[in-house]
Amino acid sequence: MIRRLSMYEFFFRLCCFALPVLAFLIAGNSLRVLDLINPLSHDYLYLCVTLELVWIVCSVHFDVTNLEALFLEANGKRNCIKAIAWTYMSCFSALFFYRGASYSRLLLGTSGIILLAEVFLLRVVARSMVKRAGQLGERLRVIVIGADAFARQTSERLRSNVVTPCDTVAYVRIPGQQVSVEDGIPVFELDQLKSQNVKRFANDLVIAASPEILPILSAVIVQLKGLAIPIRFCLDLGQDVRVRERFFRVGGTHILDVQIAPSETISYVILKRSFDLVFSALVLTLGALPMLLIAIAVRISSPGPVLFSQDRVGINGQVFKMWKFRTMRTSSTSDSDTQWTTAADVRCTTIGMFLRKSSLDELPQFFNVLRGDMSVVGPRPERPYFVDKFIDEIDAYNTRHHLKSGITGWAQVNGLRGDTDIAKRVELDIYYIQNWSLAFDLQIILMTVFSGMFVENAY
Repeated sequence: MIRRLSMYEFFFRLCCFALPVLAFLIAGNSLRVLDLINPLSHDYLYLCVTLELVWIVCSVHFDVTNLEALFLEANGKRNCIKAIAWTYMSCFSALFFYRGASYSRLLLGTSGIILLAEVFLLRVVARSMVKRAGQLGERLRVIVIGADAFARQTSERLRSNVVTPCDTVAYVRIPGQQVSVEDGIPVFELDQLKSQNVKRFANDLVIAASPEILPILSAVIVQLKGLAIPIRFCLDLGQDVRVRERFFRVGGTHILDVQIAPSETISYVILKRSFDLVFSALVLTLGALPMLLIAIAVRISSPGPVLFSQDRVGINGQVFKMWKFRTMRTSSTSDSDTQWTTAADVRCTTIGMFLRKSSLDELPQFFNVLRGDMSVVGPRPERPYFVDKFIDEIDAYNTRHHLKSGITGWAQVNGLRGDTDIAKRVELDIYYIQNWSLAFDLQIILMTVFSGMFVENAY
């Protein structure tokens, strides 16, 4: 099973990696025929090598070279576009600062368009070839260790797998299991399997490990080791557990990551943090004068400090001080920590009502972003009092703390601010966490600028 999959992936990856060079050559020769450039110079050779190296990194990162991603239409094409966009944005950025030679932007742009067409064409051809190979080639024969409902489900998924289609030739009942598999396929006892020449009629053993057999799993694997046939492992973690990545090792310990958030990925740690720093610095620089005028207006409107700080719960449940322009008359912190602001709240000052309605009171939170307490985009941080309350009332509420809190978020641009439906807000926050990307962040920022600042519940 793995050998066939590895062979397919090797050739598919090799073809993917070769595409930028082919696109560069096609674009270069086309422009050379038109006497626009000479792509055979050493400078263009260095550019082609650089483009190739960046493409390798981006294509692997966005799963363009992942064979199974060929059959995931929902994200496949989008990831291809992302990989090409990042590749060429990186090259254009490097050329902007590099002054050692002059390069044709027309060549880069043309090769990018050709590369996009090549990637889509390769996906169509590769998908067709893999399907045809599965139909014409020998289907893999597997023995499923287990005879319960999860074993049957595992068998069905292996049978419908396009890349390496498999046929179940036998089930093996584990002691204590109730048989729940289809008719026509033999069911052996675990002791009977030892006397069978399994190598003769099966390529692989697949253990369908439902939660019920986990306590005796080690003993089952020990019994299977003497069969001289590859053993695979399919784990049922339950309906509500989603595994993001494969097993990894830390100090000799095998660990399975069941976190659905991308907060530990390179994209989130480096790209999102870099974007937050640049974007916040830009906003604070351009907004320095408006913020100064707002500060003066707040100071004149009522006695008290210009800035208001409040405990909020951020990533991994950590509490931090979030800053805002003060919009209310000074009062005890117990009121602000445990009460929602209402539409005609008597505690708000005149300038404070405008700042809340326009979201300008949130501007100091860009300092929180620079400190690393928050991100520009993410689930809005809540007060500890309400977090303790909502955790008991709403399923998966704590999931929204898997990423850094944000100044704006997917729930906010969809109109859920202030005293609104918390369950619906959590649903949108979880959607954002599960579908996070830098492009998604940019979409939310644009929605905030054009439609999300003045909303009905902003008071």
